[in-house]
Amino acid sequence: MNQIESTVSEWHGVEVDSHDRGGGREFTLDGREIGHVHRGQLVDIPFAKRVRDILIEEERAEKHHVMPDSGWVSYRVRSDDAIEGALWLLRVAYLYRVVTLRKREETQVGGDTVDIDAALDELNVSDALEDVFNEMRVA
Repeated sequence: MNQIESTVSEWHGVEVDSHDRGGGREFTLDGREIGHVHRGQLVDIPFAKRVRDILIEEERAEKHHVMPDSGWVSYRVRSDDAIEGALWLLRVAYLYRVVTLRKREETQVGGDTVDIDAALDELNVSDALEDVFNEMRVA
């Protein structure tokens, strides 16, 4: 789990702190949580329900272990190989938040350092997920 924390903490604007509910570490961007890692092998990430549904359908995540009807997802890190899946989900959550902030013009989080299109290409997101991002940016 240290690899997850060290990677996510390098993303522009991300702050890392202790997670109050259940221990572990929490990642925030502009004061909003983009996910947290429990002490065990569990990562929880908030998404809009539409994004959550896509991720569940694509079998990239599970419904949240406590709040299955929410937009939250859970991802179990059972091996070192699974760390990449957790990082992929956290990066999608990060990019989603960056787009949301830019759209609201609250701040230019990420400035020119975050190229959303290049990042989505690098993640090789599905067409359905890319559509969500595109709709957010033009709406």
